Amino acid sequence: MYYEQKKAMEPVEVIAHFHNLEINIIKFKWNNKVYKVDQITNKWKIPDGIGVRIHFIVICKENEIICELSFNPTDMKWEIIQYDVLN
Repeated sequence: MYYEQKKAMEPVEVIAHFHNLEINIIKFKWNNKVYKVDQITNKWKIPDGIGVRIHFIVICKENEIICELSFNPTDMKWEIIQYDVLN
């Protein structure tokens, strides 16, 4: 398997389920295309000024892509940080 990492740093729209302080990403929209999230493989928090950003690694099997998404709980905005095409 070959990974081609690409930086994005762009806003995305996300549909997520919030339950007991856990976030489950269901799908996201980027560049007018919807990506169904099949798996969240990792998540971590990074301090950001007065708050934190929560980062997720997600796999979208149908689109053959793995992405790093970031969530800012302060302003409730999501961003795609980078992505790799699964070949």
